[in-house]
Amino acid sequence: MAEPGSSRLRPIVNRTLAALVAFVMIGGGIAHLAAPQGFVPLVPLFLPALAVIMVTGVFQIAIGLAALWPGTRALGGLCFALLCAGYMPLHLWDYVRPDPVFAPPVAATVRVVIQCLFIWGGLALWRRSRS
Repeated sequence: MAEPGSSRLRPIVNRTLAALVAFVMIGGGIAHLAAPQGFVPLVPLFLPALAVIMVTGVFQIAIGLAALWPGTRALGGLCFALLCAGYMPLHLWDYVRPDPVFAPPVAATVRVVIQCLFIWGGLALWRRSRS
């Protein structure tokens, strides 16, 4: 059962989640495009690092923009969650790779927790924006 007044809070929560997704994605996308070398250590060696970084930067900006518009907000939230889930193996890889990007393990753990929160936030935005 919904709490009294919760229907008035719903649009505020949706807009706040959308703004956070947009901020993270647009900011991250711009960072990917402006300073790709900083992301190279995160890309597995068998992939073309610069191409992967540029393409993900463009996708991140598109996801952030989608989250800003009510008509594409649910899709933006879902894509945000899926992209963050797709990044998760790279963060988990830090625990076993010989040259971790986020060392010590505490830094990698913080990164994984943040990734989980991002996935939750994206799915919440997707669910909340569909109704």
